Amino acid sequence: MTVQDLREVLREHGAAAPPPNPARRTQVEARIRRRRLRSRAVAGGAIAAAVALAATLLPGTAQPPDQTAATKPALPDTFVAADGTEYRKVAATTVVTPGKKKVIVTVPLTGNPIDLAASCTGAVRGSITPSVAAAGLPPQHGLVACSKEMQVLGLQVPKGAGKAEVVIDPMVAGTGCIQTKKNGPCDQPKIERSVWSLAFYEWIPPARPVIPEEPRALPGRMGEMKLRKSESGTWPEQDTVTFRTTGAIGLEKICTGDLASRLRFSVSVNGTDTGVNGSCAVWKRGDFPWAMGMHALPEGKTSTVTLKLRMDGGSHPNRPVRWSVGVYGK
Repeated sequence: MTVQDLREVLREHGAAAPPPNPARRTQVEARIRRRRLRSRAVAGGAIAAAVALAATLLPGTAQPPDQTAATKPALPDTFVAADGTEYRKVAATTVVTPGKKKVIVTVPLTGNPIDLAASCTGAVRGSITPSVAAAGLPPQHGLVACSKEMQVLGLQVPKGAGKAEVVIDPMVAGTGCIQTKKNGPCDQPKIERSVWSLAFYEWIPPARPVIPEEPRALPGRMGEMKLRKSESGTWPEQDTVTFRTTGAIGLEKICTGDLASRLRFSVSVNGTDTGVNGSCAVWKRGDFPWAMGMHALPEGKTSTVTLKLRMDGGSHPNRPVRWSVGVYGK
């Protein structure tokens, strides 16, 4: 019996006159019992909460939270891109990385281009991005780090087929190691669990071409390198750009348009393919996205440098990309 309980009883019996209700003592005792039961219930709940909290803090006992529908990132059934292109979801799945089994999704094909959209919940650092490939085609690795923001990339699919068996590989093909101290051990990075929502969309391009804005002006100087010359154009009408220059040079490319990040550049020098392939940077705000590709050309002899442009994944003439290429040298 607590002090409060005793006070209740003493208050009942401390009056000068006897209680008019003979059952009053029984009522008070019943009230005391109810209070005790409520106290035990509250204490039990607090203990249970403390045990649950302790379980999450003890090493080796924490479990990843279940990915319920409320916590999975949602991808819309339909959406419209900035240039008016209409997207419609035709297949979807969820993949956990790192995983032990490949996932196969059957994607119906109607002749329209197919894009893959992805969003992710989990750790940004240490996450594994799944590779995606339609059967018979090389894997695509265009997804970036885990993010709740929707990523969209073009998917290569067989031409003329009615469907595509798309293989999603969540396994770790191989990771490097990190050496934090000189002559110290090279440790494997910790791989974090991530949940990826993947959806496949067919899209219908705008009825007429939507010309994007002009790319921003390339910087006149980047470090010790000065801008020698530049060229601009619109893909797919202009898919080749040629420069005549000499000595060590650097190449920078920026693009605008909804498909800008899919535009690729291959570089040849004097008709010989250098094996260099690069993407186009998208510069909307902030500092210039410096990603200069360097090429050592003979000094004192003019060389012809040719960039050939192509599009990865689905494309359409009504979704053009404007590009700008700069040649930098000392």
